[in-house]
Amino acid sequence: MARPYHDCVQIHIRAEPRTVWNLIADVTRMGEWSPVCRRCAWIAPATGPAVGARFVGHNRMAGLRWSRECEVVVCEPGTEFAFLTHVRGRPSTLWRYLLASGDAGGTQVIEQYTVSPTSASPRWAEALQSIPAARRRTRAATRAGMIQTLQRIKTTAEAASLVRP
Repeated sequence: MARPYHDCVQIHIRAEPRTVWNLIADVTRMGEWSPVCRRCAWIAPATGPAVGARFVGHNRMAGLRWSRECEVVVCEPGTEFAFLTHVRGRPSTLWRYLLASGDAGGTQVIEQYTVSPTSASPRWAEALQSIPAARRRTRAATRAGMIQTLQRIKTTAEAASLVRP
């Protein structure tokens, strides 16, 4: 089994933390910003963000398509939103968004993920991660996608915000 790995990116957004958090925590909008996630939907009875709420995310990258059931594990308005993806009912990847008031106003946002490979990981994913060049390309593409996602959230939040630099 491969070792756990993680990465993080950050961005400054000229909008209040609560405004930014509201965008991020509305997982039904993630398809607007992410180059990988195409859409998300809450799983009944959930209708919005709350610890324990579940949703399904539908993804596509490099010709591959997959869906993951996710569970919200941290839901602190204006501060943090985190969810855990599941593969075959077992925890797989923790995604976290940490928000803090920036020094120059606005919000500093950190997006991070930690993959904890488990025996539930699909064999093709484990095989892919065992090839160093493929692992580097996959991680580089994930990082690029995170940067693009945060940039798109920034554009949306700043367009809707009255906060000035």
